[in-house]
Amino acid sequence: MRIVFLAFAVLVSSASCTTSPLQTSAAPSAAVAARRMVVVDERDVSVDQPPPHGAIGMSTAYRISDAAPGRTMEFRRRMLHVGAAIGEHPIDHDEVYYVLAGQGEVVSDGEKRLLTAGMAAYLYDGAVVGIRQLGETPLDLIISYPLKPMPEGFLVDAGRAPDLEIELWPGGAPGGESVSLNEHVVDRDNPFGLVDRAAHDVTRPTLSVFRPAKPDGSAILIIPGGGYRWVVIDKEGFEGARWFSRQGATVYVLKHRLPHQGWAAGPDTPLQDAQRAMRIIRARAASDGVDPARIMAIGFSAGGHVAGSLATRFDAEVYAPRDAADALSARPDAVTLMYPVVSMKAGVAHTGSRENLLGPTPAAAMVDKYSLETAPPAATPPTLLIHAADDASVPVDNALLMFAALRKAGVTTSLHIFDSGGHGFGLRGIDNDPRSAWPDLVMEWGRRTGVFRKD
Repeated sequence: MRIVFLAFAVLVSSASCTTSPLQTSAAPSAAVAARRMVVVDERDVSVDQPPPHGAIGMSTAYRISDAAPGRTMEFRRRMLHVGAAIGEHPIDHDEVYYVLAGQGEVVSDGEKRLLTAGMAAYLYDGAVVGIRQLGETPLDLIISYPLKPMPEGFLVDAGRAPDLEIELWPGGAPGGESVSLNEHVVDRDNPFGLVDRAAHDVTRPTLSVFRPAKPDGSAILIIPGGGYRWVVIDKEGFEGARWFSRQGATVYVLKHRLPHQGWAAGPDTPLQDAQRAMRIIRARAASDGVDPARIMAIGFSAGGHVAGSLATRFDAEVYAPRDAADALSARPDAVTLMYPVVSMKAGVAHTGSRENLLGPTPAAAMVDKYSLETAPPAATPPTLLIHAADDASVPVDNALLMFAALRKAGVTTSLHIFDSGGHGFGLRGIDNDPRSAWPDLVMEWGRRTGVFRKD
């Protein structure tokens, strides 16, 4: 069993510990670390607060947080049957053996201690450690240790929540009279073991704001993907927001409604939310420390289609004005489209996005209207396109068609195609990969277009 929790600041009070023939003091010190092992009995230990998983009796395992506060703890449950053992081996981290049932003998650099249910051995970095089962009952134990900090790379500030959430449409989103949905969030598995959530059946569009420690006046509207079926929260939303806010931008992550769920505006529903988002950012510019003329939109996958629609149809009247913010321009000052859905034309379109946007058998006029490469206006903001040649979900032809159409319209545009990388990579798994160049490409593009400072 593999369970990962965040370590809380739950510390053992050394003043409350008593000593038995099998124990020494649990107070952390250089002398303790030199001895490599401390054994305590849970009955003699008090904690500042109950652990969140106290039902399985792991309170003493939190003692390790003394040595590594704030670190992520990993807990592995092991069952050693009669005669079984974990052979002696060196450890390069602090570690806890906590016994749930049975008894065993733990060895640390030749020193031996008996452990029974409710007892724990604290073992320190550099020790040579092993444990063997004793008696007729299997030894049931949990081994816990703090994971070593991973190099941050692009996945910075893990777990940081937004500083603020802004509701786009106080009083309710437009055109929802026949909509009956239950907005909810779904957790998804991924090979990186990262938080990966998606918002389904969105009824309450929002902007999640990540403020920079050192603001430079720029702003970014991030529009995550999801095939117009859901809206990705972390992979193409919050993770990018954390990284770009480190560069000085105030970042707003859009959770938008979906076009096929009964909203009166139909395929213009996501564009309503994107226009409104851009206008709210400008309306808040003074209070948020943002220059209203230095706002970039970044869209991923189907979110790239939303961002591209915003770039090419920023002045389309897709909703009735609500307040003073709606008198402001919805045009971004620059746009980055990451492996974007662009065309709705058969053979090029991402099938799922096309069907969720336009239905199973759209009319030719609808296909043309919602294909971004169809006559983008000259007023389209400068646009950077980034794609992978081997993208099996959204063909690279989408980016190629958009690049050609923007050039024909006289729009400043740049295109970067990675020879490999697939689809939907965001910032995950790219640290030692050619794709690691894309965030810097965006930053340099932003400097050239005046969104980011050149210094």
